[in-house]
Amino acid sequence: MTTVAEFIERNREQLIERYVAEVGTWEPARGLGPYELTDTFPEYLSTLAAISRQGHRGDPVKTKSRLEGTHISLRMRVGFNQEEVTDEYVLMGRLISGLWEGLPLEQQPAQEDTRLLFEELQDAMGQVIVSFSGYSQEDRQREKRFLHRLNTLASEVMGDGEHFLPLHERLEPLLEVVREAMRAQGIALLLASPDGRTLLPTMYTGQWNMRTETEPIAVDGPGFVARLAASEEPLELPDAAGAGHAVSEGVRLSGLHSLLGVRLWPHGKLLGVLYLGVAEIRPFEPQARRYLETLVEYLSGIIQKALLLQQLQQANERLRRSETLHRLATAAISDAVWEWNLQTDTLAWSGGVQTLFGRTPEQLGGHISGWYDHIHPEDRERVVHGIHETIAGGGQRWRDEYRYLHGDGGYVHVIDHGLIERDASGKAVRMVGAMQDITARKSASEALRASEDRLRLAVRAAELGTWDFNPVTGLLRWDERCKALFGLPLEPEVTYEGFLAAIHPEDRDRAHAAVQLALQPASGGEYDIEFRPVGHKGRAVRWVRAIGRAYFEGGRAVRFIGTAQDISERKHQQQESQKRAEFAEQLIGIVSHDLRNPLNAITLSVAALMRQEELGERQAKGLARISAATERATRLIHDLLDFTRARLGGGIPIERKPLDLHTHCRQVVEEVRLAHPDREVEVVRSGEGRGEWDGDRLAQVITNLVNNALAYSPPGTPVRVETRGVDGTVLLGVHNEGRPIPPELLPHLFEPMTRGRPGGDTASRSIGLGLFIVANIVHAHGGTIDVHSEAATGTTFTVRLPRLASSSGK
Repeated sequence: MTTVAEFIERNREQLIERYVAEVGTWEPARGLGPYELTDTFPEYLSTLAAISRQGHRGDPVKTKSRLEGTHISLRMRVGFNQEEVTDEYVLMGRLISGLWEGLPLEQQPAQEDTRLLFEELQDAMGQVIVSFSGYSQEDRQREKRFLHRLNTLASEVMGDGEHFLPLHERLEPLLEVVREAMRAQGIALLLASPDGRTLLPTMYTGQWNMRTETEPIAVDGPGFVARLAASEEPLELPDAAGAGHAVSEGVRLSGLHSLLGVRLWPHGKLLGVLYLGVAEIRPFEPQARRYLETLVEYLSGIIQKALLLQQLQQANERLRRSETLHRLATAAISDAVWEWNLQTDTLAWSGGVQTLFGRTPEQLGGHISGWYDHIHPEDRERVVHGIHETIAGGGQRWRDEYRYLHGDGGYVHVIDHGLIERDASGKAVRMVGAMQDITARKSASEALRASEDRLRLAVRAAELGTWDFNPVTGLLRWDERCKALFGLPLEPEVTYEGFLAAIHPEDRDRAHAAVQLALQPASGGEYDIEFRPVGHKGRAVRWVRAIGRAYFEGGRAVRFIGTAQDISERKHQQQESQKRAEFAEQLIGIVSHDLRNPLNAITLSVAALMRQEELGERQAKGLARISAATERATRLIHDLLDFTRARLGGGIPIERKPLDLHTHCRQVVEEVRLAHPDREVEVVRSGEGRGEWDGDRLAQVITNLVNNALAYSPPGTPVRVETRGVDGTVLLGVHNEGRPIPPELLPHLFEPMTRGRPGGDTASRSIGLGLFIVANIVHAHGGTIDVHSEAATGTTFTVRLPRLASSSGK
């Protein structure tokens, strides 16, 4: 007796052909291609055959459910209704059962086998009903809207077929549509390598705007990404932050928690994986999983087509590079393109010559003499001599500017440049070039010069001096105000050497270097410098600020103009402010240093009095208050001394010794806990914690950061302290909940006299040097300190310490 599986496998192609032919006549299927009509039907036939062999259990059942979900989603996307999708499964049953209809009973499948087939098809129709009833009109319209946006962007991803761009530079808009559609905060896409063994980090958007994975991931690996590549169904990860090595460090630390991903699987071959992340920890609805599958299915087709087009573009690019004429014409700026055969002196023009110069190529003639004759008589000898000298001298490029006769009888200004092609012996055989009409640019330059008188009136009202330097001729012009700023006489002209001589010797080389830099095209021509002139003898030091811009033609500076302004008063005010600040810092250092001796005496005296047995309760409390106040004053003085060392002494000194930061951190936190018995401070560690650091200084860092976290977090909330070894670095992190640090304060948080934010424990406030000293201790170790503060995630200070001192470190 033949099984249903055998009938399906023997007649597979016939079933597909009949299915496509009949479904193709339905109203919603009009306009669909064969592949869209076929959809998942071939794979679905294989699954039905597998169920016929082994019954309703195992992987075929899961595969069947996935294929049904995919098929239903795709049919809904193209406009099928519930009845039409149900009719497809009725059609499948009719086509399959028709294979044995009319055969003798002994040649038909067993009744149990036939019953199982129709049960599976009935189950599929039930899933159709559930899908349509649970997928609202609003959901369908939303899905169509975003699929339409993907379709619109697809042409941009494909490119124009001419200009090659790597695929990863064109995917971001598509992924942003998916991220918006799924209401996610981050999207990651990894594409399979050509051999299919690894997944290559390709594009990250949203909160993952940097790569979350930095290395290729093996397809057969244990992590979340590898599991996606092997799964037929979408996969969820409830909380990435606690997933350990299942996800990359970038994902764990990104602030996104719940992940949902699916593989890209067009035509039964792994193309890649895509996963998204959201900030909150939550499950994903069935509609979201189905929605992501639909979007990714559509995205897969776009990416696969783009990859094929990219291969074609790369092949075309290799072909274009092999064509000499194309290379030369592209290298020359293409306006009116010409080609000169140096063997025969024939000259061919592009059609652009008529647009630019009012003459057809035929009117100019086919010989080089036709070009000579149209050059302005005053320019002709120079231009012709220059181009032949370049050819004879072995040059590769030629460029010149001249006047050329237009068809209306007048002359236009042109820039002409060309590339010379030589044979194996070095002989010039061909020249290809292009001419540009720059008449409008010349007119604009004249208009600019005509407006200079008005500009001079404006700068005179602002008490600005003006200067104009021609780098080609070396001519320098200063107005009266500019000469007065330098204390120079008004009559004689100023040379560039005279300008340098009028600058203070200590500023002269710096001013000259700034001018030379501005005259280089790569600098953009910007010039802005402050210096002291020496022309005002017997008077207080004067300061001048010069601002200017250089203008270029053909990569060469042809004009350099600007203004000069007296800024002496502002500079003197800045110097006075600097002196006052330095005096205040020195005063802080002196006072804090001299206060240590009396405080030490107070501390010793209080300790001696506390040892007396006849002290009353009132006396003991008074001494305790004195002791606490003395300790606080001592801490303030230590902070002031460290501040003075950091600002005036070249940095805080450290003494490196072997140390286990894990153990050291736990000991320091235990001491902090004694002062805060009502607060929870959690200490976690991972990796290798050994290195060479100054233990006492790091104790200051840990104590300050933990005390800050306790002071600025709500009572009853925990503080988390983490030490983690990563390769040559150990990380120290201190996290607390509560209100975030104001964004405008973050850039100044490690500056002296700065506090985190209003509020917190007022008794624990300092003078605002704690974080400044912490940052200087970390920098003295060659490390870094960062802070991240948001309402949703709290505040985290992260210190990165190299295990060993660098060759240039302390």
